[in-house]
Amino acid sequence: MKKKINVALIGSNFAMKGYLPVIINNQNLKLKIICSRNIFKKSNILNLNNLILEKKWQEVFKNYIDLIICAVPPKLQEKIIKYNYKFKKKIIIEKPISSNYSTSKKIVRNIIKKKIKSVINLTFLYHPVFLKLKKIILNKNLGKIKNYNIKWSFVSQDYNKKIKSWKVQEELGGGIKNIFLTHVLSYCEYLFGKNTLLNFEREVIKFKKIKYINKINCEMINNNSVKGDILIETKRNGFQNHVIEINFEKGKILISNKSKDWSKNFKIKIINCNKNKKILKNTFKKNYKDGRSLQIDYLINKFINNPYFNNLNYCLNAEKIINKIK
Repeated sequence: MKKKINVALIGSNFAMKGYLPVIINNQNLKLKIICSRNIFKKSNILNLNNLILEKKWQEVFKNYIDLIICAVPPKLQEKIIKYNYKFKKKIIIEKPISSNYSTSKKIVRNIIKKKIKSVINLTFLYHPVFLKLKKIILNKNLGKIKNYNIKWSFVSQDYNKKIKSWKVQEELGGGIKNIFLTHVLSYCEYLFGKNTLLNFEREVIKFKKIKYINKINCEMINNNSVKGDILIETKRNGFQNHVIEINFEKGKILISNKSKDWSKNFKIKIINCNKNKKILKNTFKKNYKDGRSLQIDYLINKFINNPYFNNLNYCLNAEKIINKIK
């Protein structure tokens, strides 16, 4: 019988909603520790045997743990990653890697130097629709890519309710550049190749003495001279709307979703030069309450089964571009 991997989960909100359901349903994993500042308020919902509850993340490293999963703000994530240098535990982290590009670059350099097996939760790289889209691009039935346009209009509860949290403060690793644009730039590199920023425009609002970018438009170009336009904007209510249009020599592909959940209800529409249409909808083999858990499930399985699996550069390259947007 294959030995189970002992897991420590550090974090509160997304840790409980996104990661926890995956860990407890994965036959290869054994949840040993949950570390959270308010874990004892939530412990009544955790009916798991031999589970250790911790408030201080440093205590996690005193236990026999194979894998650490972090779902914490970037500033805290930096400390945990650096603390792990001497322990060299396998670790799954969130994007951005840290609160600034310079620090992220040093962290990736040290992770590689110390041979610490690490991976970043870049949701869309493991979404069934995006995996399928990658295969369609590679088969070249529609010819070469001419250009692409992306528009992501999302609901921001922090912006809507004017909550002063790290999620709206760029210097703490938040804001739409770090949280949302990182996702888009990462999957653009995955789909189209390494990108360079040509130009950008942004719209800034101010509340509670915080300057907050609520709209950003980026013009990109990749190594094959394929240009792309990325527009990300916040709104106060409604649905998440994510639309990607890719124009090829022999047709186009439209990817879109309209949902309360970032990851659900995506579909692909393929249109060739003869105006023939084909619509592919994402099919979930597992039904998680939070759609992002499906991608986490895929990520964890690939991470523990493939010794060479690594996606650090996707995130680091995205942070490098973001660093140029002032």
